Amino acid sequence: MLRRPLRSFRRHLLDRMVLRPSQHPIHAPTLERVLLPSTGGSIECFVQQSHDDSQPPDLLILKFPGTAGRAERSTSFPTPMLDAERTAIWTWNPPGYGGSSGQASLSTMADAGSIFWQTITEQHAGPNTSIWLCGNSLGCATVLHIAAKHTPDPAHTGLVLRNPPPLKLVIKKAAKPYPHFGLINPVIADLCDAMDTMKTAPKVNLHAVILQSELDTLVPVDFQNEMLKSYGGSFQKVLLKGIDHDGLTTEQHEPEICDSIRWLWKNTCPANTMFEAD
Repeated sequence: MLRRPLRSFRRHLLDRMVLRPSQHPIHAPTLERVLLPSTGGSIECFVQQSHDDSQPPDLLILKFPGTAGRAERSTSFPTPMLDAERTAIWTWNPPGYGGSSGQASLSTMADAGSIFWQTITEQHAGPNTSIWLCGNSLGCATVLHIAAKHTPDPAHTGLVLRNPPPLKLVIKKAAKPYPHFGLINPVIADLCDAMDTMKTAPKVNLHAVILQSELDTLVPVDFQNEMLKSYGGSFQKVLLKGIDHDGLTTEQHEPEICDSIRWLWKNTCPANTMFEAD
């Protein structure tokens, strides 16, 4: 009888430990705000595209920010590194973030992520559209959940993941300095499977670019590599030397990032597209 309330309490603790939602207004004059219908409300998205809606894009990118991220801060990365002329980038605010409805939680994030994926790909992708899912930190967990659940076509779909976290290891590391940190074990045991990258990564068979911050203290590179051992697809890793988890990339990193992005484009663009990687 107590199992269900106890699990609910533990998952509430996990949400409080992991998520950093905010709802204050952020000025985003260069982005288009769109509200998508969702279960019990709406999902707020911010869009940037290089063409009108009369034709599907050559490349459709869905972006998933990190635990404290917001869609209003979305950039055009990685489209400047490619030759595709028609591109569209949709960045979401998960439930409880920005203007999206609902409460911020790991489980609702996974469910809403599936709705976001289905809605955007069904409405905006054409038969010759490549689709990339780009995740930053916690956003990578949502990306891997979507890729595992919906099994997209690997010939047209790719991932760009920056500092993908095995959440249980990350939470254990964060709790270790505190007294009685061993009590965290039953709490993390109730992490929902959808956001456990150690369980979703083996189910994903897509080309991926992995951007790893060399000095990451939140999600150490060793943790990321432990998760990537079981990843089901092929990938290229780029070590971002000299920066921490949220560090900004520099010109030093750009050539290797660009090479990996073009590798992903070469492996995911439809054969009959007129745009190809150099």
